[in-house]
Amino acid sequence: MTALGRSSDASRTRGQYGAVWRWHFYAGLFVVPFLLVLAVTGAIYTFDNEIEDWWYRDLVQTPACTTALPAALQEAAVLAEYPGASISRYTVARSAERAAVWTIKPPQSAALNVFVEPCTAVVRGAVDAKWQLMNVVSSLHGELLLGQVGDWIIELAASWAMVLLVTGLYLWWPEQGDRLLGTFIPRLNAKSRVFWRDLHAVPAMWNALAVGFLILSGLPWAGFWGGQLASLGTVSHLTTPTPNFVAAPTLDATAPADPHAAHKLAAADASDDTSIPWAIRNDPAPAGGAARISVADVEAIARERDVLAPGLRLIYPNGAGAVWHLSYIPGGATTQRTLYLDPADGRVLDDIGYGRYSPLGKAVEWGVEIHLGRQFGLINQLLCVLVCGLTVLTIVSGTVMWWKRRPAGGLGAPSLPKSYRRQAGVVVIATVLGVLFPLMGASLLLVLLIDLFWQRLQPATTA
Repeated sequence: MTALGRSSDASRTRGQYGAVWRWHFYAGLFVVPFLLVLAVTGAIYTFDNEIEDWWYRDLVQTPACTTALPAALQEAAVLAEYPGASISRYTVARSAERAAVWTIKPPQSAALNVFVEPCTAVVRGAVDAKWQLMNVVSSLHGELLLGQVGDWIIELAASWAMVLLVTGLYLWWPEQGDRLLGTFIPRLNAKSRVFWRDLHAVPAMWNALAVGFLILSGLPWAGFWGGQLASLGTVSHLTTPTPNFVAAPTLDATAPADPHAAHKLAAADASDDTSIPWAIRNDPAPAGGAARISVADVEAIARERDVLAPGLRLIYPNGAGAVWHLSYIPGGATTQRTLYLDPADGRVLDDIGYGRYSPLGKAVEWGVEIHLGRQFGLINQLLCVLVCGLTVLTIVSGTVMWWKRRPAGGLGAPSLPKSYRRQAGVVVIATVLGVLFPLMGASLLLVLLIDLFWQRLQPATTA
């Protein structure tokens, strides 16, 4: 009996099992480096606020503040400290002992996050917004610090990770007569080769559903896959991510705004994508008039609307036709609020809460909040870290197992199957995954053609 659920090494080199094993092997070679980055950065980002509160403690931690000064006074203090700067965002302090954060763009300088004591409007200092610790971790997690190209690479790696997951479960699946040890419990006292194989297969099996969930809940934020998912909003009510795909906003509006206006929300710190709910992110914001209201007016409206709470983000208008955007994500899907205010007169152009999300929007937001460790508090964070830790264990043990069994000077790849035409199960799995994950499907077709070409060149090596 083996940890992979097959009775002999010989059987693992033949037929459909051998074909699946080969795809699992090559998927692992590609995915492992990126999956390791995703697991490590994901575990770190789960405790983003806690880590930054410690890392930037001299900037973030303030004397307890029971009544914060008006936003206008804090804004004035920031502009006095940074003359000529433009302000793009104000984030209300997350607690009475935390600083408020103002995102600004000084003349001839990169964007800064400025930390201000809410009770005194004292500017404690600033950090480069792009290189703030958790923005770097988030960028590594989402795009490897490479922008759009990195986003595509991560999406491709995440899609291939699903191939790794499905093929791994197939290889592990127990046969009649397999025992508990080595199948559901690793044999930690076994010899080296069996030890590493069990340490790879068994934790991966227990972790499979959670890893699959994290992949699927993270993909809506990927550039290509997420965009295609959002485009479903034009198909039916069930898939519409936000109401504005099908109807103009009406709340407090004397004249309906055009929901298909060319203007789109442009957050100042694009690296912090999760500051905007996914259900709102792909929706054109309504157009507004020329800016005349102040942050004091916006703060008053937020108070009236009962969203002036810790963590609220007030995003300033950016360009002609842009509007004030208030984003409240308190750490759960059901209490999210997004408001659009006309900068000309303060009219609430739209007020979108969880209740107005479509079934697709609700499902995605729940997935995102669980993915980030926010939906269920500390237990959610700890479970996410556990899943990431088991993923790292699976990667390390799989790498050691491969290194020990590979022939000297060789790759140690499983043999080519005699014919892919005989492997109906493999073709079905590959087709389904290719349709669900188009980038992976395109790359899978390319790899398959290369594999078939190599098979023709070296018929003697087939099993």
